[in-house]
Amino acid sequence: MVTTSERPRFEISIGLIQHLDEALLCWKNLVGDQSDHDDRISCDSLTITEQKQFLRNVILDGRLIVAMNSIEEMIGIATISIDLNMLDNSSSIWNISDVWVHPSYRRQGIATKLVDMCEKIAESRGANEIRLHVYASNQPAAMMYGRLGYSTIVRTMSRKLD
Repeated sequence: MVTTSERPRFEISIGLIQHLDEALLCWKNLVGDQSDHDDRISCDSLTITEQKQFLRNVILDGRLIVAMNSIEEMIGIATISIDLNMLDNSSSIWNISDVWVHPSYRRQGIATKLVDMCEKIAESRGANEIRLHVYASNQPAAMMYGRLGYSTIVRTMSRKLD
């Protein structure tokens, strides 16, 4: 008998206000994962009300992208925003951030689809360039972004002081 393993089906869409509670759980998981790369990061610096308000604003601005599995569970998120540079008010550069996929669904093309949707939305809103930040220690993400055509334009260096 030959068996095939189907990839789980998922759908990428713009987040809606009814996604707020699930998005908050995903965002907390994202922050937890990022704290592995930057020890300054913690949900503890914001109250639950502040976290919800942040995400509510992102949703209402149409900047939250979500991945839902076939039973309507949120399995991934990403956000987009205009790059606010005081020397450039053209709003032609946008940033992708907060890309996160549930560990059980990684390496199945979901993050790629989230990034693709972010790019399409940003382009429809006037972007002609997309930027993002990735921790040097997050090699899987850096490799994925490289495969998607992203290249390093800035290098942030750090030195711990005694």
